[in-house]
Amino acid sequence: MNKLIIVLAIFLAGCAASQEDLNTVSAIESSRLAAPSTPLSAYASYELAPMTMSPEVSAKPEKVEQGNILEAKIKAKVQPLLTEWSRSTKAGSSGTLVVQPELVKLRIVSGGARFFAGAFSGDSFIDLDLKLTDSNGNEIAKPRINKSAGAMGGAWSVGKTDQNLHDYIAYIVHRYLVDNY
Repeated sequence: MNKLIIVLAIFLAGCAASQEDLNTVSAIESSRLAAPSTPLSAYASYELAPMTMSPEVSAKPEKVEQGNILEAKIKAKVQPLLTEWSRSTKAGSSGTLVVQPELVKLRIVSGGARFFAGAFSGDSFIDLDLKLTDSNGNEIAKPRINKSAGAMGGAWSVGKTDQNLHDYIAYIVHRYLVDNY
């Protein structure tokens, strides 16, 4: 019995998103997104606005909860970058860049649903618009960032691939900002 528990623990640990996977996927996904009309390095200060949620997301408490988890992960990943950029402004830069995540759609299958229904629970996904505006309110970019976790992967990992989506989205947002600085 102990051997079975150890094998199961090793298998489930292998389903977690590794740093290498997060970096590789975020680089690929960021390269697919349209660049902003103005380089991000042109601004003197940077602000991360609170994430907004579409009516579809905000209508269901379980989706709001998942949205709050996503917002916390984006904030933890992006805020230090924006703080660093604000401290090291270049001569000739001006204005403020406002980074506003907008959660459009979200479906995260729970671990319990994965355990009992497996792949029959369906896919998980997150669709997020990353709205970048200058201090005058002009939109300089609004790429749609989306990522999904397949039903079979979720079944085999008992929901770990579903939960990893938050990390992937936060890393893609971060990488997009870095790539376009």
